[in-house]
Amino acid sequence: MNAYSVLNVPPTATKAEIRAAYRALARRWHPDRFMEGPERDWANEKMAEINAAYRACLKEPQQLADAESEERALRRIEELIDGGQYPLARRMLMDIATRCAEWNYLFGAVLMKTSDVKKALIYLSVAAHQQPENAKYARALKEAERAQQGARRRLSSLLRRR
Repeated sequence: MNAYSVLNVPPTATKAEIRAAYRALARRWHPDRFMEGPERDWANEKMAEINAAYRACLKEPQQLADAESEERALRRIEELIDGGQYPLARRMLMDIATRCAEWNYLFGAVLMKTSDVKKALIYLSVAAHQQPENAKYARALKEAERAQQGARRRLSSLLRRR
């Protein structure tokens, strides 16, 4: 369903234009205007489609703004990690709702920097799985796997010495 075409407005329509189109369609297709029977059932379906389109049209600009805001936050977090401010970067990551591949990569990077390799592997593998074509994520995962193997070798050599 293309919400804008249901309301018969362009994607560039303002909130006022969307609202006006919705109200006009709601007045025309409201089920109370129809007698009991198949026409009213059809009007119920039509009204449900109109309501869903109205909500989608109003929500979309907010979702775009939220996505842009999260993208800026992720870039800022990357700067914090590069600057060695791992606790602040971790707190900021926890405030972001979307767990996209970049979020998982950055959280894994924070965990690696704080020597929590076991947990870092989980988040980095999720990032690499979400975007298998991303070389940065694959490289970070391989580094975490090497770090874990190195830790295992050191532990086993310590245990053998005893």
